[in-house]
Amino acid sequence: MGDPLLIAQAIGNLIDNALKYAQLNGNITVEASKDWSGNVVIAVADDGPGVPDDEKPNVTDRFYRGDASRGTPGIGLGLSLVASVARLHRGTIHLTDNHLGLRGSLILAPPDATVDFPKSNI
Repeated sequence: MGDPLLIAQAIGNLIDNALKYAQLNGNITVEASKDWSGNVVIAVADDGPGVPDDEKPNVTDRFYRGDASRGTPGIGLGLSLVASVARLHRGTIHLTDNHLGLRGSLILAPPDATVDFPKSNI
């Protein structure tokens, strides 16, 4: 259960972010799974420069642009939208090192969880 348009946009933002930062002719992986508690986990990983640990808490803030991203397209809204969609679905976004790159995981509440989803205006 969830808003399919918002979830699709969040996944699209994770993929767009990976495309921006992956190495030239690099690798991007997209995985979907369930964790031990039944959460749906959609993970997107790239082989780009990654995000320093001290910046990870900030990259989901609206308009935040880390030092490494200043020369790339965008205004700093992609990951903040992913975080907002995750919160709407009683979930979270989890950013980890991909040991060359970044792995962003959108973690959503189990489909049978009782969550009231407003209609999307997208």
